[in-house]
Amino acid sequence: MSVNRQSMRDQIRETLLRRIGSGELLPGTRLLETPLAKEFGVSSIPVREAIRELAAMGVVESESHRGAWVREVSLAETIEALRVRAGLDALAARSAAAALCGRCDHLRKIVTDLIAAARQSDLVLFQELNQTFHRLIVEASGNGVLLRVWDSLGFEVRTRAVMEFLQSGDAVEIAAEHEAIVDALDRGDGDAAARLLSSHALRLVPFLENEAAKQSHGKVANPA
Repeated sequence: MSVNRQSMRDQIRETLLRRIGSGELLPGTRLLETPLAKEFGVSSIPVREAIRELAAMGVVESESHRGAWVREVSLAETIEALRVRAGLDALAARSAAAALCGRCDHLRKIVTDLIAAARQSDLVLFQELNQTFHRLIVEASGNGVLLRVWDSLGFEVRTRAVMEFLQSGDAVEIAAEHEAIVDALDRGDGDAAARLLSSHALRLVPFLENEAAKQSHGKVANPA
């Protein structure tokens, strides 16, 4: 029973993360336990647990007697998260290189699909595949603590900022960067994979810093 409950909790959490990331659930949207429990066909317990995890990740806010609601994730937070992710991805690559050496067929297939999604301008699918790609490398590291910390960054909810970046640049070129990462892992070169992953994660930072500066300038220009 506990395994099933945990599985449902994880499914509910991931579903809510995707909805928040896609914009289906906007900042300020209340997360009501009873309707969600009815939707997923479960008791309120796994729903409550999923919401608590989202609150711990900083994705939602909650208060006693007020419930929980989706919180606004700032560009500054996303920039900080990307910098942390760059370090975590690099650590994961070094740790996973031995396990993935000569065993990267699945990662290559994801990259093929990722490039196809970029060519079709399907940025929602692009983000899902990208998230899967990076998480698989973290999983292959065999480091459970690393995986929990990586998951806690909640990149599923940061997809709107990433999609704006993809729309402003060459999504196919960005997708193709993953090929070199797979090549390095496939030959067991963890150091090269780490450098490539770190650089890839940080590529978005200058764009977001520029966007944050624009927002800040706008607030100064329009103090009301």
